[in-house]
Amino acid sequence: MALYKYGMEKKLKESEKWLSITLQSIGDAVIATDTKGYVIFMNLVAQSLTGWKQEEAVGKPLKEIFNVINEETGKQVEDPVKKAIQEGIAADLTNRALLIAKDGMKTPIEDSCAPIRDDKGDIVGGVRVFRDITERKWAEEERETMQAQLLQAQKLEAIGRLTAGIAHDFNNMLLVIQGYTNMLMMKVDETDPLHGYLKEIYLTCTSVADLISKLLLFSRKQTMKLTSLNINGAVDDLLKMLNRLIGENIAVNTDLEPDLWMVRADEGNIEHVIMNLVVNARDAMSMTNGGNLSIKTENVTLDEDLCRVIPEARPGKFVSLSVADTGVGMDKKTIQRIFEPFFSTKDAGAGTGLGLSVVYGIVKEHGGWINVYSEPGQGSTLKFYLPAFSVMQKDETKEKILLQELQGSGERILVVEDEEKVREVITMMLRENGYTVFEAASAEEALDIFESEKGKFHMAFIDVVLPDKSGLQLVDQLLSRKPELPVLLSSGYVDSKSHGSVIRKRGFRFLQKPYALTELLRAIRETIEPS
Repeated sequence: MALYKYGMEKKLKESEKWLSITLQSIGDAVIATDTKGYVIFMNLVAQSLTGWKQEEAVGKPLKEIFNVINEETGKQVEDPVKKAIQEGIAADLTNRALLIAKDGMKTPIEDSCAPIRDDKGDIVGGVRVFRDITERKWAEEERETMQAQLLQAQKLEAIGRLTAGIAHDFNNMLLVIQGYTNMLMMKVDETDPLHGYLKEIYLTCTSVADLISKLLLFSRKQTMKLTSLNINGAVDDLLKMLNRLIGENIAVNTDLEPDLWMVRADEGNIEHVIMNLVVNARDAMSMTNGGNLSIKTENVTLDEDLCRVIPEARPGKFVSLSVADTGVGMDKKTIQRIFEPFFSTKDAGAGTGLGLSVVYGIVKEHGGWINVYSEPGQGSTLKFYLPAFSVMQKDETKEKILLQELQGSGERILVVEDEEKVREVITMMLRENGYTVFEAASAEEALDIFESEKGKFHMAFIDVVLPDKSGLQLVDQLLSRKPELPVLLSSGYVDSKSHGSVIRKRGFRFLQKPYALTELLRAIRETIEPS
């Protein structure tokens, strides 16, 4: 009997040792208690996460060793082990739990607990199993951020399509109003009170056209004049104006990359972006009676790893410009909406709410993106990236064409425009200024006229979007019949449907709607008689 008892005790010790080694080896943290909730065992993972050594913890109440609070409320979570022991049922902890270690360090965890039963089925204690989910939370937060950014991008794209459609229709209507107003102003003496009324109508139309232009910039449907540009030069040119603009209570600091790469950009648009970012930074600091404004440029090379942490980024070489302020900052809800048209944090009447939406559109149109870093009370940094351009800067300034005579002398022009009112006003303006006009409402009608007139035209003035085919398709058909035919294209906006990139690549002249009479006559003359 003694030998048997010795053998069983040996096997029991070996079994306990094997069980202890097993519990120490698993990746999850394990804490076991007796029926009163006092700690009797902790594996190494549990000791690491709680900061308590097993010899310190044994005999202490579990709630003293295992301090868990709700992440959202900050309140201590009720111990489910006690409930598991009393009811004999396994339980899961409340979601969003934070374990507070002995040194105060907080760790997000998920865990479960269950009663411990002996071989007779009696409850002899409880066990709590938990794991560190920090990496999983990071991954979930990153996924949520990416999803929010995707939804934001989709929302902005949808708004862009809507604004582009509205702008197209408004531009056509404005062209009609401006055209007839221009013609009336030419027929009314400047001393006549009616001339003043007509001028007010014309100026109002110009203001509306400017507003629509901003909408088109947001929706990335505006035409641009791209040149090789050093952004440092744009910043230097603006500095004197910026200092006067922002006031004496704000210090302006610049950190400009000495050998900044070139970008391919519209200089006026980039200046508009910088100016707008600076004005917004100034406004953010007006509530704090001043502060520091920093403008920084740098060369950035992004690889696949960096692109994972920078929203909208892609691998390659880029030039970045950031405008940072020490103002009031923004919360997450505001950041999500700042690029929406007409959204503004300013008081009613203090702005149109189009500033940052236009910035967004310009940057996207240049093939870049813009990121926002801000927290309430911590200031804001808006940073945009543009693709670097490898070609050295060239002098791309063009000699201005000075036209002595805008009116025609009987030149034959084929006008193709599907909008009846627009076609009528264009035809009227050209005819009254010395041109012979043949008008068509579609590509098919234009081809019929071209054939019947045996191609005897000095130029063709064609809308890019026509009901039966694109303006570019019509141009190709006309040029196949008369290769030397000068062509002038026009549209209320330029998108993928109207082949804006193709127009620029093929070097066709383009006239953005709406346009004044002088702009039309100048474009016609330059097309017929290019310098």
